[in-house]
Amino acid sequence: MFIALICVQNSGITSVCLYSYFIFRKKDDMVRLPVPSFIEVLKVFKEGFWSLMLPVIIFGGIFSGAFTANEAAVVACVYAFVVEIFIHRSIKLSEVKKITVSSAVTSATLLIIVAGASCFGRLLTLEDIPGSITEAVLSTISSPVIFLLAMNVLLLVVGMFMDIISATMILGPVFLPMLDAFDINWMHFGLIMTVNLAIGYCTPPMGVSLYITGAIANRDIIYVSKAVIPFIIIQMAVLFLMTYFPEAVLWLPGVMGFTD
Repeated sequence: MFIALICVQNSGITSVCLYSYFIFRKKDDMVRLPVPSFIEVLKVFKEGFWSLMLPVIIFGGIFSGAFTANEAAVVACVYAFVVEIFIHRSIKLSEVKKITVSSAVTSATLLIIVAGASCFGRLLTLEDIPGSITEAVLSTISSPVIFLLAMNVLLLVVGMFMDIISATMILGPVFLPMLDAFDINWMHFGLIMTVNLAIGYCTPPMGVSLYITGAIANRDIIYVSKAVIPFIIIQMAVLFLMTYFPEAVLWLPGVMGFTD
């Protein structure tokens, strides 16, 4: 799943980069930085070396079997903590308590959401609601193409109003029983759901990334929403290709033996 998600991310990033290059390369009002020299590149690399080592430690530890994905989060936090305090020295020991409390509050908020979603999922299972929904869908939709289209539309709408964790915990148990009936790969479904809900971070009215970008650029939400429309269209095009041409994103996991 993780490897396939990397393929999707790379295709999306490449598409956005190509669009940005062809659209903005001829704009004279854009401030362009000079091409850095080798010495400048080496200096920047030296400054960012410890930051660049973080994904190396995470991916290296997971793929080497040194620790699991959950344990990788703990290792990453400890590594970042040590680097920021003793190497970069951007955090003072007196600030550790405040940062820890803030992180605990954020984690508790997410855990409350997960707990509520888990209870809702258990209720769905006990009442066999997914099975009832599956029967209703199968009696209405017989084509996998139409099912994937309906699922994408629903997830795009849900992503506009709900965060990824809540949507995944609530909608996952509803969709999973339908996959085998339409002969849809579970990993393929996971990618579709992840990309759909990730697009929701950039769509109004609840797109978190829009508010963060607006605060950074000192622009209102309307301006930012209009500015991201081309990029949302590109991401939806990538989503469409990924949905109806699953081989484009599942070939690498297949080569590595992670798909059926």
